[in-house]
Amino acid sequence: MLDSFQSHSRDLLDALEGLKELSELRGDGNIIKTVTELEEKLASNSFYLVVLGEFKRGKSTFINSLLGTKLLPTSVVPLTSIVTMLYYGDREKIEVIFLDDSIKEIKREELPDYVTEKGNPGNEKKVKRVEISYPSEYLKGGVHIIDTPGVGSIFEDNTKVTYDFLPKVDAALFLISADPPMSRAELDFLKDVAKYVHKIFFIQNKIDYIPDEDERYESMMFSKKVIEEALGEQVEIYPLSAKMALEGKLSKDETLIKGSYLPQLDDLLADFLTKEKGKILLQSVYGNARKLLSDEEFAIQLELRAIATPLEDLEKKIKLFEEKIEEIQDEKKSNAYMFEVEIKRIMDGLDRDLERLRKKVLPKLYDELSDIGKSHRNLDIKEYIKVIEDALRKGIVKTFDEWIMKEEERLNEDYSRISRQYSDRANKIIDILIKASAELFDIQLEHIKSEEEISADKRFYYLLGDPPRFFDLAGAIDFFSRTFLPRGLSQAKVLRDVMKKLPERIDANCGRVRADFMYRIRESFLKFRWDLNSKIDATTESIRQALNKAVDMKRTSAEEMEKRQAQLKEQQSRLDMLKARFQEIETSLASM
Repeated sequence: MLDSFQSHSRDLLDALEGLKELSELRGDGNIIKTVTELEEKLASNSFYLVVLGEFKRGKSTFINSLLGTKLLPTSVVPLTSIVTMLYYGDREKIEVIFLDDSIKEIKREELPDYVTEKGNPGNEKKVKRVEISYPSEYLKGGVHIIDTPGVGSIFEDNTKVTYDFLPKVDAALFLISADPPMSRAELDFLKDVAKYVHKIFFIQNKIDYIPDEDERYESMMFSKKVIEEALGEQVEIYPLSAKMALEGKLSKDETLIKGSYLPQLDDLLADFLTKEKGKILLQSVYGNARKLLSDEEFAIQLELRAIATPLEDLEKKIKLFEEKIEEIQDEKKSNAYMFEVEIKRIMDGLDRDLERLRKKVLPKLYDELSDIGKSHRNLDIKEYIKVIEDALRKGIVKTFDEWIMKEEERLNEDYSRISRQYSDRANKIIDILIKASAELFDIQLEHIKSEEEISADKRFYYLLGDPPRFFDLAGAIDFFSRTFLPRGLSQAKVLRDVMKKLPERIDANCGRVRADFMYRIRESFLKFRWDLNSKIDATTESIRQALNKAVDMKRTSAEEMEKRQAQLKEQQSRLDMLKARFQEIETSLASM
């Protein structure tokens, strides 16, 4: 899977390793550090592929077919509302993470004891999630497969945490099947998924249940029609037999694998990752690496020219260069101030939006809650409380979820704008540095521009602990109002208790949301500023190091200078080969 992206990634990692070896040969610590960070950025690129669908759609069998092993339990017993996350590792390792954050490593045969309803009824073992590392080629390149429970449990019990989770995935695989047909609950869930996940692949599993091709086509067209009516847009349905694919991989039967349609699905996902996600990352890493290579070439040429310059003239030129560095430091301070201004501006906008939420949107929900309470007076107190609880979940919680999503979209727009602005500032400072030293030694410049982009903190919310509660209904309703009072009085007291405590709970959650956004904004900005300053410092240090080496060499014997010049020419030769490799990568990326 994902061969195209992984191939490009490997080529770029190899080229980066060559650049690091050259930098180590030259003793350029800053460039070594930056190249290492680029390698880590590329190697750790994570592609979150979440598998969704109703119970008995074959999700676990499908994941097993991707891996080619019977790793996940495939029982007729429904799973609990526990997420299982699979990622690459050198050996199979299964860890159960509990609600108290303790961790227990288990064997494969023990897995059903923690993730099935039979083995862990009602999640009595208090499992938060299960993480599995597995040595599958399918998981290389940062691919993470997330197995989720059936539709019913994931949305009824984990509304807030699921809404936070869905926008963080790169693609969703939504499994359906011909038998049974799509349910109303499944379609409702799909509508919510479509609001948050930009790429959904619809897979009609169990095609081996319908051997007749005409009937199979008719079934897929029926599913397509139902989904399109629900979403109001055109979709594609992709056939699959996860069972055949798994059997084929276990028996190494290529005919079964081909007949399962799994290879076509592999190509589809690879194309998505490479063109829509991976290409941006690859081009970003390439641009920065190419800039570092240019810096190294400039440093080599600079040292060669400096060695050939009389010592007195060389020291004067170095003094002029250090004066230019002082100017650069002032520019960096100005940038730091501007970053703080941008953070404050974004937070001011966030506060305005929160206040608008409090004053305009939420009061309407109070009225709706009151109306619902008054219109259900015929219910007993237990059912009445359930109605109020459902109203809160569908109203208050959903309002916060949608608001958070819109705020994140606004933040991404701001990040993009500021990225370009400050990336241009950093490149301008670097250009000034290189141009100043180039003019001092009459060196021709190769202008390479690299771009950085502020990326919002991409957290895997579903794995961050207990679901946050927007409203604790049990804490808002007095014990006696739920037990001993007459029904009419109990209902009135329940509604009064809720309406009284609702504003303070909303304010508390507004504060929590603000704090969370503030942390993410500041962290993203500070990391971005650090990256830009690191690029500037790397260029500065590379130039300074070349000049200092030249000064030291001028104070040695003619024989030592000739030896150093030979070393520099050898370094230039290695650099020329690296440039050719990077040129091949650039051509390859352009054709993606």
